[in-house]
Amino acid sequence: MKQIILLLILMSFATFVTHAQKYKHKTEAEIARMTPTQRIDEYAEEQEHHNDTLDDYFILVDKYIKLDGLKAVPRLTEIIDEYDPTRSSGKSGRKGERFDAAWALLDSLDTQVIRLRASDEGKRAIDALERSVERMRAAGYGKKHQDGWERHGRFNGVMRKIESAKGINQRDNFIKHTFRLEYEIIFSNAELLEFSNFLVANYPEYPGWSETKRIKDKTQINAAGNPLQTSILTKPERYYEAYTEFKKTK
Repeated sequence: MKQIILLLILMSFATFVTHAQKYKHKTEAEIARMTPTQRIDEYAEEQEHHNDTLDDYFILVDKYIKLDGLKAVPRLTEIIDEYDPTRSSGKSGRKGERFDAAWALLDSLDTQVIRLRASDEGKRAIDALERSVERMRAAGYGKKHQDGWERHGRFNGVMRKIESAKGINQRDNFIKHTFRLEYEIIFSNAELLEFSNFLVANYPEYPGWSETKRIKDKTQINAAGNPLQTSILTKPERYYEAYTEFKKTK
């Protein structure tokens, strides 16, 4: 029996080594020539092997996916629908890691490129995320007092993504912080959501209007007496113009 177990372990390891040897990074020229679907698969493959979204290769592939915009979303939706923790086949082949890459990329597109809920492609992706939550719940994930990535981290991460995609996301909060500091405009949560809905309806590409930067907000002090760190927009003018237009509709 011990010999059989050892043989199975060696076979599994050999399969892993062979797969790892087949996978290698592409050049930027090769990535540029890929289709949007191929770039998503490359990003998901990288997630399987390295799972470090701050390394140079992740950042490179991510740059081209952002240029793809909505063209990337159908493949992301497919990968999300492939993940099913209620079935062994729905978790095999590192589908969980690929699923993580897919919903993280959707979040990146929604906060930095274009709002998902403004398009049919994006709405289908949000629907796919909601279906994935139903499957995770059916598998027993998301219950109180659970820990670990799959049952707790992944489940709650997707729940937060759905909530932000359907309402106020990180970009909207950057607008809120910027307007308070630059224009002395204070948003209530209700008004911020209303402004977000206005932007989604009229300028769905607004997440890509400006870069952001981290600053020390001297108007907010923590318990230790230090300024809180926050992110604001580097070019808020276009957002302010849209806000002026929004106020005229009130």
